[in-house]
Amino acid sequence: MTREVWVTGIGIACPLGTDLDTVAEAQREARSGAVPLEDVFHAADLPVRGACVVPGWDVSRLGSDGAALAGRDDRKTEFGLYAALEAVKASFGDVASAREAGAGDRRFGMHLASGLVSASVADTESGLLRRLTPDGEYDFAVAERWMQRPSPYRGRHLTDRTNHLLARRLGWPGPSLVNHAACAAGATAIGTGARWVRRGRCDVVLAGGFESMIHPFGLLSFQMLGALSERTDCAPPAVSRPFDRTRDGFVIGEGAAMLVLEEGARARRRGAPCFGKILGLGTSLDSHRITAPPEDGRGAVVAMRGALAEAGWDPSDVEYINAHGTGTPLNDKAETAAIHRVFGGRAGSPPVSSSKSALGHTVAAAGAVEAALVLLAMRDGIVPPTLNLNEPDPECDLDCVPKVAREQRVDRVLSNSFGFGGVNASLAIGRA
Repeated sequence: MTREVWVTGIGIACPLGTDLDTVAEAQREARSGAVPLEDVFHAADLPVRGACVVPGWDVSRLGSDGAALAGRDDRKTEFGLYAALEAVKASFGDVASAREAGAGDRRFGMHLASGLVSASVADTESGLLRRLTPDGEYDFAVAERWMQRPSPYRGRHLTDRTNHLLARRLGWPGPSLVNHAACAAGATAIGTGARWVRRGRCDVVLAGGFESMIHPFGLLSFQMLGALSERTDCAPPAVSRPFDRTRDGFVIGEGAAMLVLEEGARARRRGAPCFGKILGLGTSLDSHRITAPPEDGRGAVVAMRGALAEAGWDPSDVEYINAHGTGTPLNDKAETAAIHRVFGGRAGSPPVSSSKSALGHTVAAAGAVEAALVLLAMRDGIVPPTLNLNEPDPECDLDCVPKVAREQRVDRVLSNSFGFGGVNASLAIGRA
């Protein structure tokens, strides 16, 4: 007998807000989370002008349940802790009840996703930028002294630290995994966690992603690859333009989303809420180029077909596609080609939109944040819009939903996440 996988809790911190009602309202009203980059840090010398930032963030948002855990951790870890604790509260009522339910039970696990970072941003900046002379040369004398007195923060940024903190706080001793599958990481974590439940390995899994790269090293890494928009002729909310003829790159974002995935019969017995169901995951690897997809989108095709197969759907069953939709010239064209191959051309394609037009690209958290937005859209009976779709690209001839949300009941959705390195993931998500 196949076990159903219910989503019984959602926690989110993203550029649209830090609670479900605020985020859902922003999605319905087609609001953007983009702000001037200068509001974040001194960026006058950078060609990038905007970023999508979690509004009004302060570590006090973690409250008594998480503040002690955060300690001196970095921003992305704070997001991850916050989203995780909010998700378990939504599912179990409060953290104490979640701990009581799963303490000592090895069928309570977690699968989280984040960027691959082994030291904090502040640590890296102090360890590198301050070692450069005004002429750009490395100061070996300073570096030698630094090596004799390593940073006290270094041990606090192991890539599975957030798993450790949450396992300790919740008392959940089951499987624990962290993945760094680039922009597909969050979706992969959710899909894999759902498989653990579906196949009987776990009864409850906390799954999702968290990320923040809005700092000089994060921005420069993407800008040097040519992935970020360098548009300066408009305000930040108008920069991200997925599927538009004038698109020139993405806007960087940040945030986290966590889902509590639970075996359906168990959730039903305890009267847990059901936000929706995770029905399938498809993954693939392009084996093409690190920073560019193949023009025919063949890896994306494999991922979408894999999700359909695991869910037991035909292409005609899908009523909406939450596209990866970065707004880069290469991605949107390749994703369009992939959607046409799976769904039989424009006539067979369901409505498509890109949440990144409002959120920016939240990198490792993207698949999780966008899965949460899909669940909220299904609840609210809308297809979310693609902001700034003013001049649809003829080479992206999809039924893109422009500018405003479309009122439409949606029961079956594919959510795409395609990452650097050619890793692809697609989630099949069903209505509660």
